[in-house]
This record gives sequence, structure tokens and C-alpha cells, in this order.
Amino acid sequence: MSSARRSNILTRILRSASFRLTLIYAGLFVVSAVVLFGTVYVKATDAMQSDMQAVLRTEAYQLAEIDRQSGLLGVAQQITRRMNFRTRGPIFYLLQAPTQQVVVGNLPGMPPVNGVVDFVRNDGDEPLNPRSKLTGFGLTLADGSFILVAQDAGRLVDMQHAIESAFAWAAALTLMLAIAGGAVLGGSFLRRIDTIGRTARAIMEGDLAARVPVRGTNDEIDQLVGSLNAMLDRIQHLMEGLRQVSNDIAHDLRTPLGRLRQRLEDAREHATSTAEYAAATDDAIGEADVLLETFSALLRIAQIEAGAQKSGFADVDLSAVARSVGEAYLPAAEDSQHRLELRIDNGVALQGDRQLLAQMLSNLVENALAHTPAGSTVSLTLTAGPRIIVADNGPGIPAEERDRVFDRFYRLDRSRTTAGSGLGLALVKATAGLHGLSIRIEDNAPGLRIILSK
Repeated sequence: MSSARRSNILTRILRSASFRLTLIYAGLFVVSAVVLFGTVYVKATDAMQSDMQAVLRTEAYQLAEIDRQSGLLGVAQQITRRMNFRTRGPIFYLLQAPTQQVVVGNLPGMPPVNGVVDFVRNDGDEPLNPRSKLTGFGLTLADGSFILVAQDAGRLVDMQHAIESAFAWAAALTLMLAIAGGAVLGGSFLRRIDTIGRTARAIMEGDLAARVPVRGTNDEIDQLVGSLNAMLDRIQHLMEGLRQVSNDIAHDLRTPLGRLRQRLEDAREHATSTAEYAAATDDAIGEADVLLETFSALLRIAQIEAGAQKSGFADVDLSAVARSVGEAYLPAAEDSQHRLELRIDNGVALQGDRQLLAQMLSNLVENALAHTPAGSTVSLTLTAGPRIIVADNGPGIPAEERDRVFDRFYRLDRSRTTAGSGLGLALVKATAGLHGLSIRIEDNAPGLRIILSK
């Protein structure tokens, strides 16, 4: 990889939202750590100082009690024993006579001070070490003598330095890890963004089947990718529908348009009277009406497949709709010498468009009546689910053609002599899909059974 490419990648990582977000969180963590450090520093210092002062106070009062019991000589002996017992120990002693003459101890004389006192040990020699700062507790006895018990304050300084060092290392390590983690997260984020960008470019170049790969982590980006892929699936479906409509119009509407043009030409060349012109005009108007109905059906199918009707969905009493459609077709069935049976359960409801659902049921019943011979039985069944079944005992549809009957303009050979555009079942399929209903065709032995269900 060239240095220019590496530099470009590094620049993109540093500018990425994930890297900036990581740094922001790292900054917030450092601020929180500073507050925590300050609290620990102050509390620990106070606790250690209080503990030290409590020890010194206890020592001083113990010596004062010995003075009351055994006098100054007893105090001097006790101090000597304690200094001998704690050779180079952390506690220092001073016993001064009322004349400020040092009686015993390992500290130089000083003016009496009652209570806690901080001072630097200086006995006239060269400085002992940087830890010569002491904290003491002084007490004046009843005869004017002075007792001072002191302890090296360097331990407190060491503890403070240890806390400061630990914080410094922790802060530095946190920042390093934040920068490294931000770089890793930024690189991962950019790779996923680049994948989305490549997919978008592939789609713009015409590959509508391109999709963004999903990692399977189900994180926010995976969920976004899933929604994006679902949107692309929908767009591809709509584009394929548009392409199919265009092909259908180009191929299947050519025949009625050609027939219309031929009739008009025949009228122009052969009509010799007003009646003949009127008849030719009536035929042309009839063909034009069929074309307009076909275009209207195609437009309705396209609108349904695009989901444009979903905004008006409401609770629909499907039982009432099915019963109304069935009862409306009873006279037509009787006229065509068919038997129409209705098996409709009460209380079946569905969220949807009432008009579209009524048209869907009408198309199914009308299609069954139109393509079965006289004497056949057609049934409309509705049960909870919902589950809709339109069945007949007519000639049925060959198994190899059942998947194609829902295509636009598709008609069986035996149906080409009957009126119709071949769009009825396509409209049924589009409406079913809009309402979340699956649709399938089964053999009714004999006849055909169309089933729609959730």
C-alpha cells in the first residue's frame, strides 16, 4: 500500500464519526477520572493525617499519664525504652525540662507547642534526607515540662506521590487505548460505509440485485443495512413491475390497438352510408373503452403494488363484505345456470381497504362463474384467520399453468374466446399482497380451489 493511500485512510479514520465519538468518550472518562482522583487524593490524605495525629496524641497522653504516676524520671525512662525498642523507628520523642533543656529524646529542643505541629527536623547537622519533615503532637505537663511525639510525614508524601503516579499512568493508558480503539472502530466503520457506497454505485450502474452484506451482529449498522436492503428489494420489485407493465403494454395491447386501427381503416375505405360509418364508429368506441378499462386496471394494479392505498386502511368487517359480494352474484349465477354457495363465518375482520377487498372477492367469484360451464357449482368460503376459499367443480387449470394465471394479460387458450383483459387475477394477487394475504391454487378434484390466508 502506497504512503499516499495510507495517509488518506488515516485521514478518513481521524475524521470519522466513530473516532470522534471515541475521543469524546475518552475525554469524558478522563474528566471523570480527574474528579475521582481529586476525591481519593483528598480523602486518603485526610484519613492518613487523622490516623497519624490520633497515634501521636495517644502516645503523648500515655506519657502524660506516666508523668502523673511516676514523675519526670519515669517519663524519661519510658521514652528511653520506646526509643531503644523502636530503633530507627518512625516515631520521634522530645522531653524538655521547664527550662527548655532537653532531658531525653531524638529531637532537638524547641519552644513548647500544645497540639499538632508540623516542622522540619534540624538538629544542627547536615540535612538528614528529603523526608525530614515531621508531624508532631506537643503537650505541656503540670510542672512545665514539655513532651513532643513526632512521626515522619514522608509516608504521607509517598502515598500522595503514589496516587499521582497511578493516575498519570492510568490517564496515559486510557488515552492510548482510546486512540487505538478509535482507530480500530473508525477503520471498521469506514469499511462498512465503503461497502454500502460500493453497493449504491453498483445499483446506480444498473445492478438492481446488488445488496449490502449483513455481518449478523444485529448491531445498529446491521439493522440499518437490513432496512436498506428491504428498501432496495421494494425498489427492485417496483422497477420489475414497471418493466413488466411496459412489456405488457408493448406486447398485449398491440393487438387491440391494431384491431381498432383496422376497423377505422375498413370504415374509411368501405363505408358508403351514414349507418355504416355509425356502426364502425360504435365498434371503434367499444374497442377504445376496452383499452381504457385495461389501462385503468393496469394503473390500479400499479398503485396497489406500490402500497399507495395503505394510508387509508381501517378495520373492515370482512364477513359483511364477503356476504354482500356473494349475494350480489347470486342472480348472475342463476342466470348462467350456476349454483353459488356461500359459507361465511360471522365476525371475521381485517385491517384494509374495504373497496379493494370487495373488488378482490368479486373478481374471484366472477372469474369462477365465467370459466366454468353451466351446471357447475361455485362456493365462496370465509373462516377466521382470515381464510378465503373460492372453489368450483369446473375443468380446472393444468398444474403447469397455475403459477402463470396471476400474470398480467395471461389467459388460458380456452379462455381467449371470452370477454376480459386477463388482468382480474393479477389485480387479486396485488390486493392480497397489499393486505398481507398469501395466495395459492389447488386442485379441487374436479375443478379449482383458490385459497387466500394470513
